[in-house]
Amino acid sequence: MQSERIIGLRRLIKLCCWILYILYLFVLFKYLVLDRLHFYGGNRSYNLIPFDSISQYLNNKEKYNNNIWFMNLVGNLIMLMPFGVLLPMLYSELRKLRIFIVLLLGINLSIEIGQYMMGLGSFDVDDVILNASGALAVYLFIWTVLYKTLLRIEAQKPTKQINHNNIQTRGGNR
Repeated sequence: MQSERIIGLRRLIKLCCWILYILYLFVLFKYLVLDRLHFYGGNRSYNLIPFDSISQYLNNKEKYNNNIWFMNLVGNLIMLMPFGVLLPMLYSELRKLRIFIVLLLGINLSIEIGQYMMGLGSFDVDDVILNASGALAVYLFIWTVLYKTLLRIEAQKPTKQINHNNIQTRGGNR
């Protein structure tokens, strides 16, 4: 009976994760494509120097309005964070750190290359660094906390006591 509840709860959690994942993808598409259609008129700039944009925003904060500064630093840091939770919940093979990192970098580079190719923004290696850092931080935090919590729960489960007096063998009672 309890295992049926656990299975039902797992299915419900997975369904909720799928719903959140699909909603998140729609929001991401709206932000990365639809909202930018009227802003960027074929802008095809790029930055391949790691930490160049980040240091420009941090060292020259007064030159940028707060919205630009915030979106380029904090926005890029949080943009892919949901992947750190949702992808491993939906695909068990993504609970392996190496596989998660490879997929995360693939998604991240696809976004940056897509922005550049469609003229919807620039390719900036610092965006890749910030996006990946945010998603990876969430991944490590969630899975470390979740893993430790699961281990603690497993350790607290009462073990069944075997009553050797009531065990029946093929030949009859002991």
